[in-house]
Amino acid sequence: MANKSLLTSFCHCIKQVRKTLKGEKSAIAVCVKSVLHSRGKTIKRFQCKTRKGKKAFITTQSRKK
Repeated sequence: MANKSLLTSFCHCIKQVRKTLKGEKSAIAVCVKSVLHSRGKTIKRFQCKTRKGKKAFITTQSRKK
């Protein structure tokens, strides 16, 4: 369940930041820093959109200090 809330807040952040920044890569970077790093995580893989037969997902790992 924690992963689901993390996914929704991360994808919501990307949608909101994308309105102000030009590229999607920079929006992802901002959201990784604000959403994931504040929880001590970093990103491995993610997909926000659901496609045919595939659900949205996020894979994280612990952050090195």
